[in-house]
Amino acid sequence: MKVIIKYSRHGAVKYISHLDMQRAFGRAVRRANLPAEYSHGFNPHIVMSFAAPLSVGYETEGDYLELSLAQDMRPEEVKRALNAVLPTELRVLHVHAVSGTKKLMAQSESAAYRVKFHFQNDEDCDKIKEAAGRLCAAERYIARDRKNREIDIRPLLLEAEVQEDEVRLLLKNASGAALNPAVVAEALLQEAGLQAGWSVCRTECYTMENGKRIPFYEYVF
Repeated sequence: MKVIIKYSRHGAVKYISHLDMQRAFGRAVRRANLPAEYSHGFNPHIVMSFAAPLSVGYETEGDYLELSLAQDMRPEEVKRALNAVLPTELRVLHVHAVSGTKKLMAQSESAAYRVKFHFQNDEDCDKIKEAAGRLCAAERYIARDRKNREIDIRPLLLEAEVQEDEVRLLLKNASGAALNPAVVAEALLQEAGLQAGWSVCRTECYTMENGKRIPFYEYVF
């Protein structure tokens, strides 16, 4: 049996690395006494993988991992058992069973984010809204990625909506094409001629099936 687990992380947990997230869930599975399936070989490990690693410092309300179980369990029992042993800032939100062999990471197409800017006045919010409009209207938009390389981010930016001091983004998040929301945040500030801090929360991950974008918690394969 394989289950897809949707989880959130907030507070201090957002500062741990992806490797530490793997360790945290591995320990939780063992502490919860879940009948996890283990790999074969000299150093067996729990058969578990994450859909899309999240950058250190980002919160999330919609990240996913898949876990293989050696025997059937009700999804609600898996959720209850994990939340009983996980820290309060790391919560399992939803669990559902799947029967296919496809990997979530291979099915990832896009991800939604909420970027909150820490402005001191409402005028800056208006400037960011105007900057987002210009960015979305452009056919090409050159920005610098986190390695200081120039890239055209326009094909990777699917949606951008401004709500007061927050920007809701839908970005490509596939293995061969992905855009970090930090790049968009810095591009918007530069376009608006502003300086401000910002924070990121991923809100959902999606796959594409028959031309329709589907959140992973609805995906059955």
